Amino acid sequence: MNSIATWGVAIVVAAVTAISPQESLAEKFTGEEFLTWSVEGQDNFIGIAVTMASLIATRTNPPTGQCLDTWYAASEDIAAKRDAEIRAVIARNAEYHPTAVIMLVLEGACGTFAP
Repeated sequence: MNSIATWGVAIVVAAVTAISPQESLAEKFTGEEFLTWSVEGQDNFIGIAVTMASLIATRTNPPTGQCLDTWYAASEDIAAKRDAEIRAVIARNAEYHPTAVIMLVLEGACGTFAP
């Protein structure tokens, strides 16, 4: 990865860290706690995670980034359907951090983020 892409990824990570709910950074934050949030809060968290993952994938593996845009953001109805699908996977894997589960779902849907 070139230095511009590296800085871009670092800026995205810093932005997510700054705007994400602070409890998501806690050492023991799990899907179980995530599922106690309102559906709107869950959808916001998922949407931010998918957007950031898509931006990173666009830099590291453009076909994966394009796939994520189509898979998740083609319409509001599709995004709502994907939020529900991701929420169900988080519920089945509630002992893990929700971001890890989201990444698993995204890689399953669109492939690797590696170049």
